[in-house]
Amino acid sequence: PFPPPSGRAMAEGYSELKALAKGGIQISVEKGGKDSENEAVLVKTKHGDCEVVAIGDRKKPALVTYPDAGSNFDSCYKSFFQFCGSNSCFKHFHLVHVNPPGQHYGSAELPAQLTMEALRESFEQVLEEMKISSFYAMGVGTGAYVVLDFATKQPKRLMAMILINPTAQKSWYVDWVYEKMNLVAHDYFKYDRWWKDQFMQRWFHSLTRKEHTDLMELHEKLFWRMNQANVKNIEKAFTKRPGIIKKLKEIKCRVLMLVSDGGVTEMEAVSVMGGMQDNLDVTWIKIRNAGVMLTEEAPHSLLHPMNLFFAGSLGTAISKEMLEYSRKLQQEGYER
Repeated sequence: PFPPPSGRAMAEGYSELKALAKGGIQISVEKGGKDSENEAVLVKTKHGDCEVVAIGDRKKPALVTYPDAGSNFDSCYKSFFQFCGSNSCFKHFHLVHVNPPGQHYGSAELPAQLTMEALRESFEQVLEEMKISSFYAMGVGTGAYVVLDFATKQPKRLMAMILINPTAQKSWYVDWVYEKMNLVAHDYFKYDRWWKDQFMQRWFHSLTRKEHTDLMELHEKLFWRMNQANVKNIEKAFTKRPGIIKKLKEIKCRVLMLVSDGGVTEMEAVSVMGGMQDNLDVTWIKIRNAGVMLTEEAPHSLLHPMNLFFAGSLGTAISKEMLEYSRKLQQEGYER
């Protein structure tokens, strides 16, 4: 497995997350110039409030991210982007991190039961509010499904997508039973461990959970800081998700799929690729010894392929230093 790197940027990211886990700080951003938009805002949608963290120059192309169920920008993406730093492809983007309804810290309980269609509609409403017409997208787990679903409805707005452990199939019956057992254990018997472990086991490989207990403790604290009624709401929606494989043929943009052996099954990943059979620009990379949340568990393995992918999408040159930097990080991950 790939442990949290010891570099300065990642260390700063993890120190902030530890403070967040204790409830000590919230998102801290600095105001930029008139062409910059570094801020955290709440966007009201008909399905609940969505927190949006926008970072960087608004004149640059937008890269919109969406996290997995049970996580948000802080626990899913923040450390990864700080780890990448300025010496990466992301310096060419205006980063827009969208949290699902009710997934930010301090959120009130959502008034109604959500569906995956409701998550897509709220995502679309946030894009309209932020005045984003065309954009690049990145999604993890549930977030990858939302991005895919949006792309089938409005394919011309997507410039390129990075999908981390995506699925487009209906959930298996076993998954539905497993979720029901965990909900009953949590709601009626107050047995929180099963509910929490459902997410930790999905996000992180068994070796990581065993060897990096500090990382597990950190994410458990961040998980419990969230409004659990809202987490259950979104998890139920994901478990009841409709299959969208037949709709994937509408997607024509470039796609990078990053799939871990502890994430979605190969059958699910192949079904996503098969659904985009008319799209000749889909790349699939398999990453070993990792769970669904590759941004936290294997950042070394993501930066190099992302640099190359976005260089082709943006038509920008990659400096020799940038390539050497991402290759070095990737090699350090393999050695560990």
